Amino acid sequence: MPVSTELLEILACPIDKKDVVYHKDYDFIFCEKCDIRYPADRANEKDVCAKCGGGAKKIKGDVLICSECNRWYPIIDDIPHMLPDELREDLV
Repeated sequence: MPVSTELLEILACPIDKKDVVYHKDYDFIFCEKCDIRYPADRANEKDVCAKCGGGAKKIKGDVLICSECNRWYPIIDDIPHMLPDELREDLV
């Protein structure tokens, strides 16, 4: 189930408080060992985890992207993970 329209109207980027835009079926690189994901278009290597250096795979997922600063926030199990940068393991 995608994020509801009502929720999208009140969500904002935790860094700059600007609107976020919902994207369905976004390409991610996922590391099962670290349990983290990176946008595929921002990953340095498409089959290597940026955190542990181990193997990673391409997956599809939903994401919110800030309209101003372009930060991304994955939606995992229908829950937007909107943590500030200092609390995110996926920003290596």
